[in-house]
Amino acid sequence: MNSIKDVAKLASTSITTVSRVINNNGYVKEETRQRVLEAVRELEYKPLERTDLEKETKAIGLIVPNIENPFFGKVAKYIGKAANQYNYNILLFNIDISENLKDDFLLDLMEKRVDGLIYASSQRCLEAINKAKEKNIPFVLLDREVKNEKISTVFIDNNYGAFLATEHLIKLGHRNIAYIGGPIDMEVSNKRKEGYMKALNEYGINIDKSLVAYGNYKMQSGYDCMNKLYIDNKGITGVIAANDLMAIGALNYLNRSGVKVPDEIAIVGFDNIEMSESIIPSLTTIEYPIERMSERVIDLILKQIKDKNTNVEMVTLYPKLLVRESSNYSRTVELENQF
Repeated sequence: MNSIKDVAKLASTSITTVSRVINNNGYVKEETRQRVLEAVRELEYKPLERTDLEKETKAIGLIVPNIENPFFGKVAKYIGKAANQYNYNILLFNIDISENLKDDFLLDLMEKRVDGLIYASSQRCLEAINKAKEKNIPFVLLDREVKNEKISTVFIDNNYGAFLATEHLIKLGHRNIAYIGGPIDMEVSNKRKEGYMKALNEYGINIDKSLVAYGNYKMQSGYDCMNKLYIDNKGITGVIAANDLMAIGALNYLNRSGVKVPDEIAIVGFDNIEMSESIIPSLTTIEYPIERMSERVIDLILKQIKDKNTNVEMVTLYPKLLVRESSNYSRTVELENQF
């Protein structure tokens, strides 16, 4: 059976445009409209009726920004485990921030008939919400905030997590603490940066913009950011990275540069991926309550599947600090400023 994607390909247009023509919703050039209608006739395409879409398929879509990041693999594992307890399966979809997505994957996904969507990416987030509402698809945001939108959300307090990480280093005596963030336009990275700055402010430490760098959540970017930070600021004694992969990249740079961790520079990551415990030195990190998070997100999506008029819920969970070797000082830190 042909899909809406096949129609779009034959008509040399996007899935979004095909959807507009079929649903008579939104402006489409007349020439394009006729091309779409001709493709529909040629392929004998029949859109799914709403009654068909409302039948349960026991499948829930999980959309993540980068499946190569072990953190999202871990998230998918626990969400799948929680869903399986209710005889639901998880269909995993990846949106890499570097990809140029020409087709409307959301409509394509919905046509494959999932009972609900769990959205864990900031990419095209508002678009995803609008499409889900348009199709009356149960939808839950995972660890993302969208202002002025009534949508169920399971949110992790990233600000608090970064505050814990920074406070940990401050209490060890560090004053020159650098921050390696994700892309500057990404909400989670900004929340973690805010927590870092809040801790510095509360402990009376001046915020130095030269101690802040931005990567892309990948290991190489952590390496590159650490390289720049260390060259420009030899006085750095502590580093907070917005995820474990960048923290490990920073650690690799310091190891290759002959800088001892944690004796000369301490490092704290974020996410507690499996690798963080096995590297040398093992990585101090902020751990998400992934199991609890997975249970709550499945609970919210199943409530909507059962009753699409259920009330919107916003659940906030809190991360915790896991102290390991990368921040345990083996020398005495001289405190120039006492609290």
